[in-house]
Amino acid sequence: MSVTTRDVITINPAPFVIAKATVASIMKGAFMRDTFVRNRQVFNKIQRSLQGDMAKSCVASWLSSQGYQVVDWDDVRTSWRSQRKSYDLQVNGHALEVRSSIAAVPRVTQVITNEHIIHPCNVRVKEVTIQTFFDSSLCSHVWICGWVRQADLEDQNRKQVRRIGGRLVDFYMVPFNDIAAEPMSNLLNYL
Repeated sequence: MSVTTRDVITINPAPFVIAKATVASIMKGAFMRDTFVRNRQVFNKIQRSLQGDMAKSCVASWLSSQGYQVVDWDDVRTSWRSQRKSYDLQVNGHALEVRSSIAAVPRVTQVITNEHIIHPCNVRVKEVTIQTFFDSSLCSHVWICGWVRQADLEDQNRKQVRRIGGRLVDFYMVPFNDIAAEPMSNLLNYL
């Protein structure tokens, strides 16, 4: 289908979203492993987790405002020690993963033109991957850009290598203008 700038949902994280993300990130902080960047300090891990948790909570708030019952993994997890999870969010039995990044250029037109739905190949892909971008490291606005189904994301032709923290890492990448990338309005019909 592809995603255009008109399809992007902009949300300013509410104080409750920021507070919930902060608590979850602190609880997970001591148990987080290094991912792409090696030897990060706990503070840096919590900071990146906070951005991801804020994006996830913004997506959950948006879905709830559309009338969906949303289950957040952090609300039902039995241990903060494990990073394994069946989903970030679950709606009507569908497992959703929310990916977040900070925009290289803080304009939604640049994000849709130059960025991708991106997922590390070494992490299990959920049924649906939703891509969000923050306007800057201050995280004052999150753009909920689009989503892709697992089967469309895990295509070997979508594998690309990116340099992250001095290492080469394989990612599945779907540009927003790709037919597999879908606007958030289509997710409402899918769920």
